[in-house]
Amino acid sequence: MNIDWAQIVTHVIGFLITLWLLKKYAWSAILGFVENRREKIANSFAEIEQGQADVEAKKKQYDQELEKIEVLRREKIQEAAREAEALASVIKEEARKETVEMRQKAERDIAIELDKANEVLKDRIIDAVFVTTEKMIKGQLDKDKHNELINDYLADMKLD
Repeated sequence: MNIDWAQIVTHVIGFLITLWLLKKYAWSAILGFVENRREKIANSFAEIEQGQADVEAKKKQYDQELEKIEVLRREKIQEAAREAEALASVIKEEARKETVEMRQKAERDIAIELDKANEVLKDRIIDAVFVTTEKMIKGQLDKDKHNELINDYLADMKLD
């Protein structure tokens, strides 16, 4: 294997010249491009981290809001239960009053009907006594005595 030293030196010199040219004219542009790219990537990561922090903050805020809503929901349910109990108490009290009033009205109606029945019974007893008495004394009374008994009877009726 033969090594051609002239060719190697030519390649090294060409490489060094290319390196020097790149450094003089292109290296700052390449480094600037790389630096810009690195900054963009760093900014992107910072934005992503900031976005994640914002998302976490929003999540915490939403969790707190949900907790407040849950507390409010429970309070509303308890308030509705209290209102329902109060309404039930009012309805029970109204029903009790209505029942008492209905019972009192029924008692008054019964008393009125009982009075009417007593009047009818009294009238029938009077009629029966009158008929029986009339039959018993029919032969013994004259017209004047009959009128006197009727007037006495009517006077007694007015006193009752």
